Amino acid sequence: MKKILKDACILAALMILSVFAISIIWSGITDETVLVLRLFVLALIISSANHIMDEYISLPIIMIYTVKYFTITGIVMLFGFISGWFYPSNFWMAFIYVGAVLVLAYPIDSFRIKKDIEFINKQIAERDAREAASPDINEKDARP
Repeated sequence: MKKILKDACILAALMILSVFAISIIWSGITDETVLVLRLFVLALIISSANHIMDEYISLPIIMIYTVKYFTITGIVMLFGFISGWFYPSNFWMAFIYVGAVLVLAYPIDSFRIKKDIEFINKQIAERDAREAASPDINEKDARP
């Protein structure tokens, strides 16, 4: 199911990009195409920030989600101010948008983590089984 969902999202992104690319060729850049392209750029920036945080920050899960929430909200606010999506009077909307996406992304991330844990545990069990099945050569040499 995870692979189907991932493939569907990738296919949808490619379809959107293709449709908007053809639209840009025929009609030029419209407000809608600018919005979609900005969203793709924002998604790339957020994905990069997430990757960097995953690689270099080691915190308990609740803390990492808190750090990610405020970091991503800051990125969305900055990008929103630059793009004209937010004004000083409604900047708080970024907290709501990011919160809604985070609530949707948390179960997906939890599922991914659970599958990673199961895979790692399976690899450890297989390694332990292999080691138990074959005698260690160094044990014979270590005996007096």
